[in-house]
Amino acid sequence: MTKAVNPDVKEKAPVEAAAEKKAPVKKAAEKAEKKPVKAAPKAEDAVYIQFGEGEWEASQLAAQAKAAYVAEGHRASSIKSFRLYVKPEERKAYYVVNDKSTGSIEF
Repeated sequence: MTKAVNPDVKEKAPVEAAAEKKAPVKKAAEKAEKKPVKAAPKAEDAVYIQFGEGEWEASQLAAQAKAAYVAEGHRASSIKSFRLYVKPEERKAYYVVNDKSTGSIEF
């Protein structure tokens, strides 16, 4: 018995058939996705207040104001909200803690 051959369908050469059976080659992008990504170091923010000949860092003024609040007999753990108003022309910073307690520090 002879096999009917369709002239429109070409048989694949043995080399082409073997190439199709091989696993696809991994791309460089796929390899890069598997590598762990290192996180960029966090940028450190700082706010400086300059007036006349002086310069003060806002975080240091805030720390001093919180220390003054604690020195008044309050607990540091009781601070839920904290606002600091800096008036460099007076060389003072005014603070409000928990929308109730107020005070000031000189710098």
